[in-house]
Amino acid sequence: MHILWINNKASLKGGAEQYIYNTVDALNDKNFTSSLLYDPNDETENKFFDKFHQAYPIVTVYDQIQEINPDIIYIHQLDDYNTYKEILKTNKPVVRFYHDHKLFCLREHKYTTITQTTCTRKVGLGCYSCLGFIKKDDSMLGVSLNSMSKLKELQHVNRDLTHFIVGSDYMKSHLALHEFDHNKISVNPLYSSSAFKSSKDTDFTSSKELLFVGQLINGKGLDSLLKSMTKVDDTYKLTVVGSGKQEEYFKHYSKELQLGSRVNFVGKVTQNQLQKYYKRAYCLVVPSRAPETFNLTGIEAQKVGLPVIATDVGGISQWLDDGVNGFLVEPNNIKDLYTKINNLIEDKLLHKKICFNIANEKYYDLDQDNHVNKLIDIFENQIGEYHV
Repeated sequence: MHILWINNKASLKGGAEQYIYNTVDALNDKNFTSSLLYDPNDETENKFFDKFHQAYPIVTVYDQIQEINPDIIYIHQLDDYNTYKEILKTNKPVVRFYHDHKLFCLREHKYTTITQTTCTRKVGLGCYSCLGFIKKDDSMLGVSLNSMSKLKELQHVNRDLTHFIVGSDYMKSHLALHEFDHNKISVNPLYSSSAFKSSKDTDFTSSKELLFVGQLINGKGLDSLLKSMTKVDDTYKLTVVGSGKQEEYFKHYSKELQLGSRVNFVGKVTQNQLQKYYKRAYCLVVPSRAPETFNLTGIEAQKVGLPVIATDVGGISQWLDDGVNGFLVEPNNIKDLYTKINNLIEDKLLHKKICFNIANEKYYDLDQDNHVNKLIDIFENQIGEYHV
């Protein structure tokens, strides 16, 4: 089978792109052919092209698809309405994986501007009261206006695709809420890299380090975790892994809260370095207020054997069984967050029990083979039901 992947970026800097790179590599081992079309005006990286049999910048997409002649088109990050229309004209089966909420929120983040409340509503007039039409940019004014009509156009053309793939039941319900045919939606949970491995020699319970891994942006809720740290046992420190637009704000906020040396910002790290941070932590904290479509960092931590405390937003409860392999908390609830952290710190037997559960139970078959095999099943056995 020949798969044509279409994605704006051709680099390894984003989660969607890392997924594409790893999955193409796995499909190569199963003798699939993969080609790539990408936006030449977006980020590119030579290494990204290595796994593809051929790769071309998007120029005249209809003609290029005719020339490549794939069996299936697999879209990831693509936002241009006219490109979608040209793709659909080819009459090829077209599948899309939805990695984020960009198609389902004017702000893209799915939490309200003023109250910062997690949003699960359908895109509509209520988005204006949340100021979702205002977008920060690099213009002289610093802002521009998001268009509801353009977002609705993109949703409409996406509904015409052959099949949809998402990483969680939450995301499936969110597509169905936006009038996507639920019979055409497949849930295929994401997988962590094979670089992350558990070790029976790791003693997580002896650690005095809490861990945050993610983009340093408001939706990830790091401000809630920093504020919680003022109420957490002061013998425990927090390591923050990641970078983002609000990095300087969070560093300043940490100083404002007088957390001093208790918080260490280490920036972006490699996967090998990240595994070392997972192995030396007491638990991973995921304080997101934006609903996570799945949250891969939690899966990485679990694969290494680390307990997770996370807000109950989006698809997190798909893999986090409250009280079994970690704990769920309410988004934006500072007291709930620091109480759960302190409970896990104070009760070492509970911590050991959680670690034991993670090491001895399988809550999900979250490995690459299972994901890829299900993907192949969708391509070979399900697409034909909808594509004539």
